Amino acid sequence: MSVYLKVPKVSELHFRKEWMADPKTMSYNAGYDISDPSYDYKTGTITKTSEELISWFNDWTSNNDRYFAYIYDSEITEPIGEIYYYKSEGLYNMGIVIDYKYRGRGYSYYALLELEKVAFINNNISELSDVIPNERVSAIKAFKKAGFSEIGRTKETIKFGKIEECVELLLKKEEYIKERNPNR
Repeated sequence: MSVYLKVPKVSELHFRKEWMADPKTMSYNAGYDISDPSYDYKTGTITKTSEELISWFNDWTSNNDRYFAYIYDSEITEPIGEIYYYKSEGLYNMGIVIDYKYRGRGYSYYALLELEKVAFINNNISELSDVIPNERVSAIKAFKKAGFSEIGRTKETIKFGKIEECVELLLKKEEYIKERNPNR
């Protein structure tokens, strides 16, 4: 499997728009208290106009504390998902979304490896973190396989009115370098 990341062109934002509007792709996002007026609580979808996406994209690509790219498989002509990180309260949080029709094929793991290179080698980020609900077992496995460590299970979120426990995951640059280059 040959996975690579590429920052999209504005003309390619329609893929993100389609994923955000697809209930199957966004089902993981349903039931949370998200304060975006275009968010659908039942489906997890988020509807944005092309102008809103362009504005968002220009903001993200002009800020060095953020990175956003599409995920590609070299054998498929269109992107299969997106991956990103952003700085918030001193931490670099990250996320990954795989188009529903490409899930379950191992893409998350390979995309995480590519994002680690971008973050730690190209952009000199000190650490990447994510918080994932316990129910998303395959996502947690992919993160751990890619080198992330579980640092806690204390974060809670509310989904459809019920409290969910989440896993806090972290990968530090030093750990990444040591794992990828053990003789250093």
